[in-house]
Amino acid sequence: MGNSFHVGETPGFLVDVGGGYLGAGSFIESPLVRRHRFVAKQDSGRAGTVLVLTSIGLVSIVGMMFVVLESGRVVAKLRHVQNSADSAALAAAQTLVRGQSSSSARSSANSYVSQYNSLAGANVTVSIPPASGPYAGRTGFVETRVVFPVETPLMQAIGGPAFASIHARAVAGLRSDSCRGMVIALDKRVTPGFNCVGNGQFSIEGECITNSQGWGVTENYQSVSGALNGYAASVSGNGCMRADSIRVCGGVNNPAGFQPYTPGGGTPLRCQSDLYPDPFINLPTPTVSTGVINVDRGSISMTSSNSTRTFAPGIYTNIRITSGTSTFQPGIYVIRGGELRITGGTCRASGCMFYITTEDYDPNSGLPDCQDGEGAPLTSSTHRGGVTITSNALLNGLDNSNSPFDGMLVYCRRKNDSAINVAGNASAGNCTGTVYSKWSQLTLSGQGTFNTQFVVGCVKWSGNGNMTLRAGGYKLGKSNLVHLVE
Repeated sequence: MGNSFHVGETPGFLVDVGGGYLGAGSFIESPLVRRHRFVAKQDSGRAGTVLVLTSIGLVSIVGMMFVVLESGRVVAKLRHVQNSADSAALAAAQTLVRGQSSSSARSSANSYVSQYNSLAGANVTVSIPPASGPYAGRTGFVETRVVFPVETPLMQAIGGPAFASIHARAVAGLRSDSCRGMVIALDKRVTPGFNCVGNGQFSIEGECITNSQGWGVTENYQSVSGALNGYAASVSGNGCMRADSIRVCGGVNNPAGFQPYTPGGGTPLRCQSDLYPDPFINLPTPTVSTGVINVDRGSISMTSSNSTRTFAPGIYTNIRITSGTSTFQPGIYVIRGGELRITGGTCRASGCMFYITTEDYDPNSGLPDCQDGEGAPLTSSTHRGGVTITSNALLNGLDNSNSPFDGMLVYCRRKNDSAINVAGNASAGNCTGTVYSKWSQLTLSGQGTFNTQFVVGCVKWSGNGNMTLRAGGYKLGKSNLVHLVE
């Protein structure tokens, strides 16, 4: 037992060991303690190794930080490049829809990448029609591919590549869909965009939209300080406007005057909405290539109750019917410089579209109409007419699924802001289709049911009876808008 301990020096106690004593100042160290002390001596010699390992770890961490930071920069640039590919595809498709050449579409796509998205040096490939994907070979669609080199200095600092190539692809094209809005007042410059006067009800099965930026209050009676003097939408008298949805860019005079189409539902009114784009901005100008018959048929004027006549599609100066019996064969009727006026007699026009334009219209090229775009109404003295329908005429829009004007009843040249007046005691099915006149004031009066969609500048409704707009089950014009599809 005595051989199993190491005696050291410690003061203040005696220990009996094998019949003898260790005096004060001695201590006993076991082999276990001695072994631990030996290990501690060994560990004290490893400090340099830990420093080396720590240094290596720090380098790895810094490298990982570089990778993370560089990856973030590349991902941000990838979003930028993808946005540029999307906008380029939309711009190119829009160029094609407006009748311009494929070379113009490619030029537009390149401009949107290099100029508007500030990606000078990008490699842009435009395929018309698309070369790959589900829309490959389909007319009316455009594919854009954008490759952009991005510097990666942080990666280069740790031995990585100096550049990374970012690839983005997009496909856009025309989609023809029926527009949801039954009444759309596009002109943001006028007040009110909707003006309901009288003691009756103006009911719309569907959506009602105005871009007017007038003042008023919201659906919650909060003040709206509009950009224009006057209310964006107004209901006066004891009447009301009913619709499934009512969207107003500005404010209204009295939210209580705007009620749900189905009584008892929640409020349909939403004020301070975003501006609504023209759903028919891409509708082409009618020309010989899209169905216009380039035959000058003169002027129609029916005033005798004993008169019975049948008319063919073509180009007319005026169409005025106040009496008699008239029948219009299916097709496109261009009224160049004059008006469409049907105020009496028995009139039947099924499968017809009336295009109201100015006297300088060219049926072969579509000029100058095809250049109107979003331009403001004409201020020159160029003669143009409007539309007045105040009888119980049977008027049904164009019925030709292969025509871009399928479902259109009245189409006014975009810069023609002549008034449109529709009145009478309509029966369901008597007046169907879409009336499109971008800058015109539409005046509705009377009562009954019209299966008609109105896309105009602004709307005024008056009367003490009830008028309903309902398009369910009837053909309407198609909103030819460009969409991203891939």
